[in-house]
Amino acid sequence: MLRARWYKVINDLFGNKTRTLLIVLSMSVGLFALGIILSARTILSDGLAESFATIHPSSGTVRTTELFDEDFIQSVRKMEEVQDVDARRNISARVQTASGEWKNITIFVVADYDDIRVNKVASQSGAWPPPEREILIERAALSVIEAQVGDVVLVRFPNDVERRVRIAGSAYDPAQLPAQIDGTPYGYITFDTLKWFGEPYGFNELHVIATHPENKDWAQQVVNRVKDKAEKSGYTIPMSMTAEPGQLPMDDVLQGILLLMGLLGVLSLFLSIFLVVNTVSALLTQQKRQIGVMKAVGGSTLQILGMYLVMVLAYGVMALLLAIPFGAYGARELSSVLAVFFNFDIYSMDIPQQTYLIQAAVGLILPVLASLVPFISSLRISAAEAMSSYTMGRGRFGKNWIDQLLSGANLWFMRNLSIRSILLSVRNTFRNKGRLTLTLVTLTLGSATFISVFNVRASLTSTVEDMIKWFNCDVMLTFDRTYRADRVEFDALSVPGVAQTDVWIQLPTRFVRSDDSESGMVYMFAPTVHAESLIVSPTIAEGRWLMPGDDNAVVVPSAFLQDEPELHLGGDMMLKLDGKKHTFKIVGTYVGMAFLPLVYTNYDYITQITNRVGEADALMVKMERHDPAYVDAATRALEDHFERIGVRVSMVSTINNERTEAEASFDAIVALLLVMAILLALVGGLGLMGTMSINVLERTREIGVLRAIGAPNRGVALVFILEGVVIGLMSWAMGGLVAIPMSQGLNQALGQAVMGVPLTYSYSMPGLWLWLFIVVLLSVLASFIPARNASSLTVREVLAYE
Repeated sequence: MLRARWYKVINDLFGNKTRTLLIVLSMSVGLFALGIILSARTILSDGLAESFATIHPSSGTVRTTELFDEDFIQSVRKMEEVQDVDARRNISARVQTASGEWKNITIFVVADYDDIRVNKVASQSGAWPPPEREILIERAALSVIEAQVGDVVLVRFPNDVERRVRIAGSAYDPAQLPAQIDGTPYGYITFDTLKWFGEPYGFNELHVIATHPENKDWAQQVVNRVKDKAEKSGYTIPMSMTAEPGQLPMDDVLQGILLLMGLLGVLSLFLSIFLVVNTVSALLTQQKRQIGVMKAVGGSTLQILGMYLVMVLAYGVMALLLAIPFGAYGARELSSVLAVFFNFDIYSMDIPQQTYLIQAAVGLILPVLASLVPFISSLRISAAEAMSSYTMGRGRFGKNWIDQLLSGANLWFMRNLSIRSILLSVRNTFRNKGRLTLTLVTLTLGSATFISVFNVRASLTSTVEDMIKWFNCDVMLTFDRTYRADRVEFDALSVPGVAQTDVWIQLPTRFVRSDDSESGMVYMFAPTVHAESLIVSPTIAEGRWLMPGDDNAVVVPSAFLQDEPELHLGGDMMLKLDGKKHTFKIVGTYVGMAFLPLVYTNYDYITQITNRVGEADALMVKMERHDPAYVDAATRALEDHFERIGVRVSMVSTINNERTEAEASFDAIVALLLVMAILLALVGGLGLMGTMSINVLERTREIGVLRAIGAPNRGVALVFILEGVVIGLMSWAMGGLVAIPMSQGLNQALGQAVMGVPLTYSYSMPGLWLWLFIVVLLSVLASFIPARNASSLTVREVLAYE
């Protein structure tokens, strides 16, 4: 037969179902959040590596200006340091969407779709391979061009040939940047279709796998050797790049998300600890008289401690029964959403065993350890003190100036009954300061996290705006070849709506290290530097921007200095241009994307050393008006004008579109943060509800006194609702302050992962006021059920309560 104390445990667990449910839900929410974060992080990391490995990712890419044939491919394939190589044609074209807008599209031409050896492309739906005079669209790009499989779209090639082609199916190409992030769709056609567009046969892009692809430095050397071989064969190399081993495009952003998930996991763990301690403290306070009775009849401290620890373990087991299945489901759904956003497949959704072990440890061991402090503190009291009806708060409340102020002694305005009710609620809030502290810690962390989400979103927007401000123009046009700068500027200014123009050239280059090894591809942009220049100083991290008269000055991304330790501000940087080495001096660093190394130098200087004086391959245009509709209309007119005079435009980018696409690349991060903030806020709300429920129970006789002197049900309930609102407002104020360092830490972590420097800090006042509304509503809802229970007690019930 069970002993009496175990009957008490069972009765405590199932006799008060509301309290048990509240405690279990509070613990399960924290465990649920922890399970989602740990499981999704592992699923995404493992799934990404497995998915990316199936496409045989390249170690790097080399692109040529001239076309090459199969003979050159075979010669590269015979290189000892090359494991495998494949080739395709890369064409920058334009496609007209259903709304009539022309979008840039990258079209790949593959010789044999059934024998793609590197950076494999797979069929997603529809025809495979693409039929003649039809096209496949990468699956993530269909929404970008506002089309579906079976639709007919108008495609314009650089040679100005336009054809209507049917979308025969969709393809899956994880080696490309997701179209919904960078705004560039991808299409796939055959060489027969290419001939139909009037283009000659030939390849211009090599995808190389090094013999040891896991070694980035070696892979970089191999790509450089292939590039040198191509240059010796008479090919011009406008671009080459080395890939990070096993990393898909946008991996930096995904790693930033995984980092934030880890930080939120730690935060949810701390919240679970505070919630357990708060819940156990409240439970012991409620059962103080019962502890006294057990001690009076001979129960030892260890026996009572063991009984309550078993009860805590039972709460943990029930919480785990809820948290584990729901956490696994949530992790799979979250992983699926992020996989779609970053455009890769997850072949396995198995939850790692270590996640279950960590959840079990947090749900069982952590509550026991966290509850030891309140247990030992409560069990030290004597039987007489524990059985006293008035030990609650005796000798504690009223001793300091805050308590005396809240008591309202000798205050003339205390004659107002409504003010006395409010002060009663505030006084009750501070009655048990230990419990109040734990509740505030839980709610404050939830508040700070919620507000920090909006701060990070505002910081991302500020960072994007800072980057957009680099360009004091409305549209940028890239040409298919070099044109005379004065000609394209003169022709552009003749188009109605164009107010100002400026030119630049862009060159592929490589950094030559002190040991003669070379970096991957670095893009050099050479804008004109003068007072009316349409490119202004980027967000300078250190040093300064370019000045007129600078000869060999260069401004580089901060992240590039981190990747290349031998470089520093004020030092020299050797760059290889057109096969020749040139020394530049680093005069400044700017905030830029880690995966997009762009260096800036002076147009006048670079055109002299490359014999390209007076040439331009890109044009910046400032319109008379800057609203999106006007800019789009003027841009179309400018494109039409260039087409009529024979200037071929290969790519058009408006600042408005660039802003939208840049912000879209961070939507997944913000959405994830918001979901986790809501979960943490829910944990805080449940903690507040538990606190208020215990407050009602331990003040049962006080409620009786209020009812005995004529307090109405509404008045009794209002006292407890106001108490919950006071706690909510306090947590809001403290959360708003804690959000400052918390969001700065998130900005630091996310900015370093994605851009190499912290995000531009911005505090979101709308987020602060939105959380004020939410926390007041949450406090009212969390206090409503306990307040309703308090108001429903009769005078007889409360005066007879033990």
